[in-house]
Amino acid sequence: MPDESTEEAKPAPAKAPKAAAETAVAKAAPGGAALAAAGAGMPAVVVVQPAPTGIQVPKVSRRKVMIIGFWGAMGAMLLGIVTTMINSLYPRNVSGFGGTVFVGTVDLLTSAPGQKIHNLDAKAWIVMLTGDKVQRNKGAQEGSIIALYHKCVHLGCTVPWRPDFSREDPRNGETYAGWFLCPCHGSTYSDAGVRVFGPAPRSLDTFELVIKDGKMTVNTSKITTGNPDNPSRAILPG
Repeated sequence: MPDESTEEAKPAPAKAPKAAAETAVAKAAPGGAALAAAGAGMPAVVVVQPAPTGIQVPKVSRRKVMIIGFWGAMGAMLLGIVTTMINSLYPRNVSGFGGTVFVGTVDLLTSAPGQKIHNLDAKAWIVMLTGDKVQRNKGAQEGSIIALYHKCVHLGCTVPWRPDFSREDPRNGETYAGWFLCPCHGSTYSDAGVRVFGPAPRSLDTFELVIKDGKMTVNTSKITTGNPDNPSRAILPG
C-alpha cells in the first residue's frame, strides 16, 4: 500500500473568485464594500442601480428661461397695444361720454318756456328754440331742439347758462338778458351757441341729437364744429 506520508497533497481551493466578487460588489454601488464584507462566505451578489422610470424633465438653463420670459413679456405687451387700438377704433357697448346718452324727454322742455336741460353725462346743453329765440337765431325753426357741447372752445371751461346776464347782441343791436357766458374769460354765446363775443374763436360745438317717441338721446362721439349756422342744426321733435 502506498505510504500515506508519501501520498501527494491535494491542492487547496482557490480563493480568488471570492475576492473578485467582493471587489465587484464594492465597485458596483454605494455601500458595496459593506455588503461584500457582510456577505463573506455567501454567494457573491452584485448590486446594480435600477434605470430611471417615468417622464424625465429636461434640464433648462437659466439663459433659456430668461429668453423665454423676455419674449413672453414682449408678446403680452404687443397684444395689449393691439387690443387697445381695436377697442378705440371699434368701441362696443360704450356708455357715458363718448357714446350715446339719454338726456331726457321733450316734455321737460315744453313744460316751461325757455327751459334748458344740462346733462353732465353727455356734457351737453339741450335747448329748445321758441319765440324770440327763433327770431334772434337766424335759421332756427319754432320748437326745434339743439344739443350743444358745454365746453368753451377757447380753453375748455364749462359754460353755464346765465339768464340774469344782459348784453347787447351785435347781430341786431338789441340788448337783452339770457346768454351762455364762460366764467373763465367771458366768451358769450346765444341760445343756439352762436358766438357773439370772444376770446372764443368760434361758436359752441354741437352733438348729434336723436328724438324718438319723445325721448332724446345724444351721440357724444359725433361732434360738429360750431359755426354761425348752429341754429339750422336744431331738429323738430317728431
